Amino acid sequence: MAEPEEAKHKSRWSAAPPKRSSGTSAPSGTFKAEYMDIQVSADAPAAPKLSPAEISRNIMSAKEALEAAKKEEMVRQQIKEKLSKINITKKLLPTTTKLGIKPLTVDSLGRVLDETGNVMQHRPMMHSRLKINQNFESERMQKEAATAASAAAAPERQKLEKASKKAEQSQYVDPSLMTVKKRRRMALNFVEPGSYIRQERQLQRQMEDKAMGINHRSIQAHKKQLLEQQERRLAARQKIELAGERGVAVEEVTDNVEEMNPNLIPLKVGSRLDKKDSWDDDEPWLEWWDRGIIILKTGEDPFKTANAKKHQTLDIQPDLCMINEKKFNNYIEHPCKIDGKKKKAKEAPAIMLTKQERKKLRRRKREEKLKKIQDKIRVGLIPPPPPKLKLSNLMRVLKDQSVADPSRVEKQVREQMEERLRSHERRNEERKLTPEQRSKKHAKKWQVGKNEEIEAALFTIKSLTDSKLLFKVDINAQQFHLTGCCIVASHAPSVVVVEGSKLSIKRYIKLLMRRIKWEESEAAAGSEMPMPLVVPTGQFCKQIWTGSVKRRNFSHWSVAFAECDEEITEILRPFKAGHYYEMVQKYRDPLEDI
Repeated sequence: MAEPEEAKHKSRWSAAPPKRSSGTSAPSGTFKAEYMDIQVSADAPAAPKLSPAEISRNIMSAKEALEAAKKEEMVRQQIKEKLSKINITKKLLPTTTKLGIKPLTVDSLGRVLDETGNVMQHRPMMHSRLKINQNFESERMQKEAATAASAAAAPERQKLEKASKKAEQSQYVDPSLMTVKKRRRMALNFVEPGSYIRQERQLQRQMEDKAMGINHRSIQAHKKQLLEQQERRLAARQKIELAGERGVAVEEVTDNVEEMNPNLIPLKVGSRLDKKDSWDDDEPWLEWWDRGIIILKTGEDPFKTANAKKHQTLDIQPDLCMINEKKFNNYIEHPCKIDGKKKKAKEAPAIMLTKQERKKLRRRKREEKLKKIQDKIRVGLIPPPPPKLKLSNLMRVLKDQSVADPSRVEKQVREQMEERLRSHERRNEERKLTPEQRSKKHAKKWQVGKNEEIEAALFTIKSLTDSKLLFKVDINAQQFHLTGCCIVASHAPSVVVVEGSKLSIKRYIKLLMRRIKWEESEAAAGSEMPMPLVVPTGQFCKQIWTGSVKRRNFSHWSVAFAECDEEITEILRPFKAGHYYEMVQKYRDPLEDI
């Protein structure tokens, strides 16, 4: 009866799929086990009694495992669909066994089982929110990464070491090229006293030995050989004495009987020559720079008697030498002083500032000075000044006090104003120069400076019989701090010679040539009646020469009178200025030829 039923359900194209029994149908809300390769073991052990917390934790882990399996199945289905589109046969598709994926086994409670059938314990992941725990975790991860990197780099390091060893063994590779020489760190080392002197002596001895044909190394080797021979002799002597004390033969004490010589006597029992540096042993008593200063008591030069070379030293007993006193005297040789001062650069001329710039500069200087005072007040070095009271700010500063007693406050303000005025006048008086300082300042203006040239000028005046004109010539020369002389001659034109600074000579020339009116003269002083001005014919003042001189001929200013040319020459001879009068005599005005 089963066959007709099967035929009844046949389709036109193929047989109907077999129906699954109710016992094998999958429950609702789950997925098919044949796609996920999940097998529920019927032989699983009975679940032990667990606490609610453990049960919930196991359920959560099982859910996570199921979700992971779902995702994996979805990925596998997507891969199958893509492969089916490109006509790849099922034989090429890898199975779970081929991929190495083991089937997931769970018990009746949904817990994951391992291969042996035991429940797998899943520790929950603890995520810390504290910064210190996060730092610990990051440090731990860094250490693990470092250890892993070192473990990975160990084979490469071993390869490099092997390669370096092979390179060292090879005769065609220089191992020094593979290593990088590090720069030696300089330490703070102090020079010991006498170290350079010892080095110099060592070099001197080496030069002497080289000049004399001495091999220093052979000497050291010979010395070493002698020391070894002496040590052997001392050891043999001790062994002979030991054999005599014990009363035994020498052969029982030592094996080398041939080296034994009882007649050998050491220089000193237990002594041993100490090895010294070449610059310490046998230091010379006479150095080459002692030549001429130290002589023998007989008066001879030890260097000449020994036929010493230029820089050779001598070993002589100090008792045989003495100091040559003739080489010393009372005179001291002072070395030339070295001028360590740098040459000052040429100072550029000051810039001419405008009126606004000068005002701005003065204002800035006042502000800087006031700022310094304010800083001192803030720090507490000086007390703050009292308020500057005036009639205009009286009500604003004092306020209540001015309202209470205005008369007293006004009196106090006026006293302060008067005190400020007096202090201002007192400061002005203190700044004023004394008569001596004023005269020094005036003299400094007209005197010749250190680096200034001395200017000189020569004048001739037809007549200086007028006392007014003579007074002007004399007093202005004194005020300009000029040196020279004025010779008033009655028979010839007068001569005026002046020396001084460039500015004073310039002003004096301007005075004589432009300001003084030589053609005007007053009437005689004894006449009572006023007389008209007499204009003498031919009155003049001429500038004969002006220029710079090397030094002053006159030390002061003076006025002299002369009756003839010989007297004028006698007046100028002590000052070595006779050439000035010769210039006056030879002078000829070029305007006369016109």
